[in-house]
Amino acid sequence: MVKPVMESEEDQQPYWVREMKIEDPEACYFGIGMSKESREDADDKARVEFSKMLEVQVDARVQHEINEKGRKVSEAFQMKNTVMSKMILRGIYVSERWTDPESGIYYSLIRVNKDDYNKLIEEEIAREAARQAALNRYEEKKREESIRHQESMVKLDSAQTAVKLTEKKQKDEKREARKKRQKEHMEHIARVYGEYNTFQPHTCLADMKNAEIDPGRHTLSVKGALNRPGFVSASYSVSMFRLLNLSLTMGMHRNRLDRQDATIKFKILDGIGKIYRVSAAISFSQYLSTLPRIQGFDGLKDVSFHHEFTVGGMMNLSIPNLYSTACLQADKRRVSLGWIVHPLYMHLEEHLGVFVQVDYYPQPFFRNPYGDKWQLQPGIQFMVLPDKLYTTLAYEDNHLFNLNLDFHF
Repeated sequence: MVKPVMESEEDQQPYWVREMKIEDPEACYFGIGMSKESREDADDKARVEFSKMLEVQVDARVQHEINEKGRKVSEAFQMKNTVMSKMILRGIYVSERWTDPESGIYYSLIRVNKDDYNKLIEEEIAREAARQAALNRYEEKKREESIRHQESMVKLDSAQTAVKLTEKKQKDEKREARKKRQKEHMEHIARVYGEYNTFQPHTCLADMKNAEIDPGRHTLSVKGALNRPGFVSASYSVSMFRLLNLSLTMGMHRNRLDRQDATIKFKILDGIGKIYRVSAAISFSQYLSTLPRIQGFDGLKDVSFHHEFTVGGMMNLSIPNLYSTACLQADKRRVSLGWIVHPLYMHLEEHLGVFVQVDYYPQPFFRNPYGDKWQLQPGIQFMVLPDKLYTTLAYEDNHLFNLNLDFHF
């Protein structure tokens, strides 16, 4: 039952409004709320203030329970919250209200006898303590049953568990031994062959380009045939920031211009990896080619093509323990794989390289005069002046011995 609220109609302020406390604070818990908005808002604020005073008492009683019964902090926290929630909903009502006739401010008072309310608090704490004790006994029983179950499972499976542990230990030992061998192998390669990764491979083998950027700002390349003396090709390129390269190339066949290329190459990976380093680049090319005179069909007129575009990719993989680098170039005209070895690297460093290049031409318009789909192009490469002059002697197009000079400046 909710007790009736005493409304004070006197113009003179009650004591509890004037002093913002009751006359007998030692005998009662109280809360005073005031609001310019509404009477309900003043009631709510009075309940908040009452709850603050009640919380102090509940804290003290719960702390006494902790000290006396040796309870856990988590249990005390739960006990306090439970008791507070129940006590706030129990026996709390507004005892008195007053409205200031001049300012229109609403005042509300909640007042409860301490002795009566303390008994309720003690009862709630006792009930909550008993509930927690029963819950603890239940949890302890469950824990004991779980332990007994685990012990019985351990006894039943002890032999099987021992075998599994032994197998796991053996696997772990093998795995660690394998990791150790791999680590020692890598350290050996880095210690003995690591210097091979300190230089940049040349950008070209026979006629394929790899993922590297020319070492100089400008590069001029000239190629001529030795067994059939004549001009084969020439190219000029500009490099920027060791990441970007623009090249222009023209090729000759039977002393006639038959190929023109303009290529932009952008390096996207620059020697990542500690031992086996990888570089990669992408390229965009515009080219103009003519169908070469095929052997035995000299009467066939050349067929010209319009300018076409292709996107390509290049990749390098250094293999320092073999003093070698594997290369890949691919676009819609050709796919080329190359391998260059520096057999005397310990004495000549990268001054001498021996390579082989394998090319696949899916379309006949880009093949050699014999129409070969596959080409094997071996050669020798010399670094005459470091990062300045490279000379390459290669067997190309399955019929020419070509000499190529690369000038970097």
